[in-house]
Amino acid sequence: MPVEIRAATPEDAGTISVLNLDVQQIHAEAHPWRFKPPGPHTFTEKDAQDLLSNPGYFAFLAFDEGTPSGYLVAEIVYRHETARQFAHELIYIHEIGVRPGARRKGIGRLLLDAAKAHARSLGIPTVTLDTWSFNEGALRFFQKNGLVPVSVRFWSKGE
Repeated sequence: MPVEIRAATPEDAGTISVLNLDVQQIHAEAHPWRFKPPGPHTFTEKDAQDLLSNPGYFAFLAFDEGTPSGYLVAEIVYRHETARQFAHELIYIHEIGVRPGARRKGIGRLLLDAAKAHARSLGIPTVTLDTWSFNEGALRFFQKNGLVPVSVRFWSKGE
C-alpha cells in the first residue's frame, strides 16, 4: 500500500499531538535549557486543535500502511507593503516530522510536496521554514528538496 497524504482536520488533533512528540524530543535533546522534554503538556491535543481550527493554518498527515507516520503544519502569511518591503505572501511551515521508523521512505518529501502544491493552488509562490543548525539531517533534507538557505540567525546564550 502506498503512502497516503491527506489534509488534516480538527478531528486529527490528537494524532498530530502524538506525532509532535518525536519533533519535541529532537529539540529537547539538542537544547535542554530551552525545550521541554516531550510530555502531556508540550503540544496538547487542544493546541493542535486550535491550530487546525484557525483558517490561516493548514496541515497534512501521512499514513504508511494505514499508520500515522508524519505530519506538516503550516501557516498562510500575508505581509503588507512597508517602506522597506513589497507586499508578499508565503506559506510558512511551522512543523514537519516523520516517525523515526518511517524515515527514508519519501514521507517527508510527500508532505513537503503537498504543502508546495497547496501554495500553488492558492497562487502563493513562496514556501519557507526555519530549522535548527544542529539538525543536519533536516538541513540536508530541505536542501535536497529544493529549499535554499536565505538567512542565518545568531545568538549568544548568557554564560
